[in-house]
Amino acid sequence: MRSGFDSINLFFVQPSGKSLIRLAPLCILLLVGACSTNLESDPDIRARLPERVDYNFHIQPLLSDRCYACHGPDDNAREADLHLYTEEGALAAKLQSGGYAIVPKRPGRSELMRRITSSDPETVMPPPESNLTLSDYEIALINRWIEQGAEWKPHWAFIPPTLPPIPSVQDDMWPENDIDRFVLARIEREGLIPSEESDQERLLRRVTLDLTGLPPTLEEIDDFLNDNTPGSYERVVDRLLDSEAYGERMATEWMDLSRYADSHGYHADGIRTMWPWRDWVIKAFNENMPYDEFVTWQLAGDLLPNATREQILATGFHRNHPMTAEGGVIDEEYRLEYVAERTNTTAQAFLGLTMECARCHDHKFDPVSQAEYFQLSAFFNNVNELGMTGDDGNAGPLLMMPTPEEETVLEQKRDRIEHLETALNARAEEIKQKGLHADVPMPGNVPDSELVSYFPFDQTSGEVTPNMAPGGKEGKTGGGTLTSVEGQLGKAANFDSDYDFLQVDEAGNFERIDPFSVAVWIRPDTSGAYTRIVGNAFHKNTYWRGWEVYLDSLNHLSVRLIHALPHNYLHVRSNEPVAVDDWTHTAFTYDGSSRADGVQLYLQGQRVPARIEYDNLYKSILPVDGLYKPTSRPMRIGRSYRAFGGDDGIFMGDMDELKIYARQLTASDIAILANTSVQGDELAVFLNYYDQHYRELLRELKEARAEEEAAVSEVMEVMVMEEMDEPRPTHVLERGLYDQPREQVSPGTPLVLGSLSDDVPPTRLGLAQWLFSPEQPLTARVTVNRYWMMFFEQGLVSTPEDFGNQGALPSHPALLDYLAVSFVNSGYDLKALVKSIVMSATYRQSSLAPTELQELDPTNLLLARGPRHRLSAEMVRDNALAASGLLVNQVGGPSVKPYQPPGLWIEKGNFSQFLLHYKQDEGEALYRRSLYTFIRRTSPPPTMLVFDAPDRSTCFVRRQNTNTPLQALVLMNDPQFVEASRALAERVQREIPGDIALQIEHGFRLATGRHPSEKEVELMTDLHAQEKVRFAENPADIDSLFAVGEMIADASLDRANTAALTMVAQLILNHDEAYTKR
Repeated sequence: MRSGFDSINLFFVQPSGKSLIRLAPLCILLLVGACSTNLESDPDIRARLPERVDYNFHIQPLLSDRCYACHGPDDNAREADLHLYTEEGALAAKLQSGGYAIVPKRPGRSELMRRITSSDPETVMPPPESNLTLSDYEIALINRWIEQGAEWKPHWAFIPPTLPPIPSVQDDMWPENDIDRFVLARIEREGLIPSEESDQERLLRRVTLDLTGLPPTLEEIDDFLNDNTPGSYERVVDRLLDSEAYGERMATEWMDLSRYADSHGYHADGIRTMWPWRDWVIKAFNENMPYDEFVTWQLAGDLLPNATREQILATGFHRNHPMTAEGGVIDEEYRLEYVAERTNTTAQAFLGLTMECARCHDHKFDPVSQAEYFQLSAFFNNVNELGMTGDDGNAGPLLMMPTPEEETVLEQKRDRIEHLETALNARAEEIKQKGLHADVPMPGNVPDSELVSYFPFDQTSGEVTPNMAPGGKEGKTGGGTLTSVEGQLGKAANFDSDYDFLQVDEAGNFERIDPFSVAVWIRPDTSGAYTRIVGNAFHKNTYWRGWEVYLDSLNHLSVRLIHALPHNYLHVRSNEPVAVDDWTHTAFTYDGSSRADGVQLYLQGQRVPARIEYDNLYKSILPVDGLYKPTSRPMRIGRSYRAFGGDDGIFMGDMDELKIYARQLTASDIAILANTSVQGDELAVFLNYYDQHYRELLRELKEARAEEEAAVSEVMEVMVMEEMDEPRPTHVLERGLYDQPREQVSPGTPLVLGSLSDDVPPTRLGLAQWLFSPEQPLTARVTVNRYWMMFFEQGLVSTPEDFGNQGALPSHPALLDYLAVSFVNSGYDLKALVKSIVMSATYRQSSLAPTELQELDPTNLLLARGPRHRLSAEMVRDNALAASGLLVNQVGGPSVKPYQPPGLWIEKGNFSQFLLHYKQDEGEALYRRSLYTFIRRTSPPPTMLVFDAPDRSTCFVRRQNTNTPLQALVLMNDPQFVEASRALAERVQREIPGDIALQIEHGFRLATGRHPSEKEVELMTDLHAQEKVRFAENPADIDSLFAVGEMIADASLDRANTAALTMVAQLILNHDEAYTKR
């Protein structure tokens, strides 16, 4: 379906919505029932009205802004049962008055016209209390549209783009490519001419900053100025596109969109490690990965067939969102917040829609229902994650990112483990085949070897309970006071509603490689909640690290060995529950394999069938402190560490004969402890108690596992997406509230944008395929618009975050569609798109437009001049570092912490142990590109914040651009800029010895990319002379100046001269051309 963009007669308006033609006051009398009378009698209105009124570009914006709140897509908010969003609703619905809202070609019989022209406050629309009105011109526009037949169209952005014809232009010599023909046709239609091409120095600086984020070097400038051969500019563009800095530049924009940060956000705002994902983005841009693949990997790389580590890493895109560590939050509430955040980001970044408006109700302005919002959210509701994270560190699912060296070591260690496990199995089979175990004497009791804790509970009283194991620490009572009751063997301990529990120091600190066993008699009073029997698994601060034996809400015996929930742990539970109010002997054994099948569960002395709930333990379970350093955590009996209130984790009932062994017990051992017997365990008894060769192999295996644990503990991890085995049901939530589910929905997309085809899966991968399907109207448009904005500051659609009914109309609709379709046809070649833009004559125009054009088109909507705007926060800093020679061009790596005022982080709270205080880096880390600066969400880098960098708390597709006095103060006083000024002063002296004027000119070129005028050199030379005298007379001022920053002053240079040149350099870095792209 053609959108007809190429034939629409658009009138140029200023951003305020006022015409450039001044509107004379109107005095029009409109009679009820004859509302078309005199609407076009004013010559100014008549002159401005388009010959053919277009619904999308003239009428729909008015209806959306003034009418949709009560008569739009939201069924629940609709008044008078009048729907003005669709043709059917507006034309077919008979009103209470008996008439129709719109009667095509009959404005006098249209109730809409009667209402909008009424002077009666009880009748007029929009109603006075809405504070919305229609101007006389807008009323006349609606009137003409109805007169012409009230032709309806779908919203322009919801019609798939088609390749428009290339317009003809009068000045056929000006265009460099097809982009220019679309732009020039509009300029000529307005009776204007484009600006001259920018001078070479400014053009080179512009394109270099735009494509790399860095200024050109003087050598690059001189080479370009001296190259008069054809194609010199294109060769520059190709060189810049091939540079590593290009990927860094493009990644900087993507960090805003992807809400990348180095901390979690919310109240604790602890540290996270996601920089490997950021480095992948840089690499992807530099390799010119097709944009559809680039996005697909980020949305669903883990779901691709035989997904590689790199593809899985890419899914970190949707783990960049903020996460909470607040102890009192409801986990499910915040888990659903993360689902909603991914939904909103996907809609904003790739569809250009404000879909979050539909979370609580049908969208007020766009045809997206609440049910469709939750259908879209269903794609992101199947991740194995928790709503509450730890104060510091990454929350699962995680992906290990070993270096090549680490990967080699791990492979070797794991091969050794596999070899020893094979040897053990072979030895067991050998013994079995030879029958050496047949006559082994079965033990009558369990040897006390490696018994580390034994609580018979026969002497429970007061605050201490004896531990009868050799060298075992006594149990200290917490909560209430334990009482004695009759047990299975003598006395037992009763844990009651006073939340009694025991805490045992230096006990139960087992590693995942350690075989160990636990046996205990229990008689629970209740069921229906998680209740800890024994263990040392901690709370959320360390992601519940440790081990525990507990009863789940259905009283199943459960064992968990945890490195970090919800991703790195193993969980086994019994199929049958433990009885309430009856004594049950419970036990488990573990073989140190880090596998769930290494856990055996026993009830009443017999091994019972068990269900493996999760099996992914690959890192340490030993206790750590808040800085993840090894520590010893007391083992708790009868209560968990994660109990924040109520009965969460509280065991209520009786407990007797608790024994913990630092070895794997046999089935016979468990039977003895349960006062029963077992048959057929002779082989296990022989191997574990009598066969020295087998026991030696076990010792070697434990050593090998310890070496593997030491190696894997050093491997970095990043947060990624990972689907659950069983899809989690998604419901429409009443008013978006987590605890008010309504009907269940399946994954799906808004109907207005097209449904998923039958040949794609209803997963994130299917969603990605839908985004890039041929009938998808938004993805390509939104993308090309965003990259156009990157070069011109304003997109062809000035609201890149909103392509819906409330968004701006495209200034050049045919050009937008041309770029979108060409982008798709190129195979989503982003470098080709970028090159076509910067090669255009439109881009190359001078930004120094005449005053008349500036007044006529202050925002450069017509593109009749080149782009000009202040550099981004990152570019302002990087330009100063590059000019001074301090910039360290190292691609990738961990985030760095440059200069920042002290004390800011501690003001944000003391929950994060890693980010309690800002620890400034040293050496080269101080001078890395700003892309690599550590971003803490609650306290972003203040210098960058002053220059409008976002806090990355949400998806940003467009930064605000402000100009404030504070920015000048930063350039004058921030240590980074003061030090850069001193480095620039030293640099010009070393590179241009002797002549002050030449040194100043050299420094000016380094910072601005152009030669200064004679007047500029004269002013700066005079300043240098004055400052040199002042510093010579006040050497203490030199000391103070040189003390700023870590760079050691060059002792071979004259101190007073360097200080004076530093003042000149500060002036240069404050020159508007040092922080403005022209």
